[in-house]
Amino acid sequence: MFTSIIRTLKRLLALLTATGTLAQANVSIPGSDSPSVSESAQYPAYASLLPDASFFDGDHYLGDNALVLLERHSSRDGALSSAYILADIYVPDVHRLRTWYQDDPVDTLEGPADIQTAARAVHAAYAVNGDYYTLQGVNCVRNGTVLNSCICNYDLCVLYEDGTLRTWHHDLLSSQAVVDEALTGAWQAWSFGPLLLSEDGEAISDFTDRVPEYFTQLHPRTAIGYFGPGHYCIVTVSGYQNGIPGVSLEELSRFFADLGCLQAYNLDGGGSTHVWFHGRETGFPSQAGALADLIYIQDTSFWEGRP
Repeated sequence: MFTSIIRTLKRLLALLTATGTLAQANVSIPGSDSPSVSESAQYPAYASLLPDASFFDGDHYLGDNALVLLERHSSRDGALSSAYILADIYVPDVHRLRTWYQDDPVDTLEGPADIQTAARAVHAAYAVNGDYYTLQGVNCVRNGTVLNSCICNYDLCVLYEDGTLRTWHHDLLSSQAVVDEALTGAWQAWSFGPLLLSEDGEAISDFTDRVPEYFTQLHPRTAIGYFGPGHYCIVTVSGYQNGIPGVSLEELSRFFADLGCLQAYNLDGGGSTHVWFHGRETGFPSQAGALADLIYIQDTSFWEGRP
């Protein structure tokens, strides 16, 4: 089985390399001597390579919904001062990157839920917390539906139907017309922030004038980065346990700039920082507690027949 997994992953990497669909990525696949590639990203057209059923191999997931490669780093061997999990994510269709939220009319859960309950309910192969979903004065799009559109003081992150991801500083969203235009064609839109990179993809050196003081302190974090259409990453950073406070926004900004991301955005963190992978919570939950929303990749085949 392991040999078959490696063969499929090698073929996938070869296809992505040949078609220029790896964008500024350092993809590490066991047993592969293929070099990393930095190209303009397009949607990974790898459907023909996929097995009949999705599979997990350690920290790798491959299915018809996505390719997810997890990297686990301690505070000693990584690029951040706290331990973190980096998920390198490729999707053949932006609709594979889904959100669950507590007021979804098709939701079978009542109100917020812990990560295990919520991830199982939506058959998630991989999931993290989102932006602490609320409709109170923020812009919000979930799975293509605009739930709220307004002028507010939150930076905005929009994942569009064509796979592009853009962050908007709240100062730019100065009129309802601009807000509506920013949300046109949105598949997802998150309002938490702040945005973590400048317009040219450079690190931001000081956030003290951008966010309330509490945000500038050390915290566990969840944040999303963008390389190109179909290629994203999500990092979850530990904290609030074992004497580890977390990281600053400045450190997180440098991290995404060093990765080569074009855009990056801070999601809800603190006690909401959770990661779900291969049927269980993984990593370092900062606190037990209920979540109002998830960002996830669904895999119903993995969950067939499971409780």
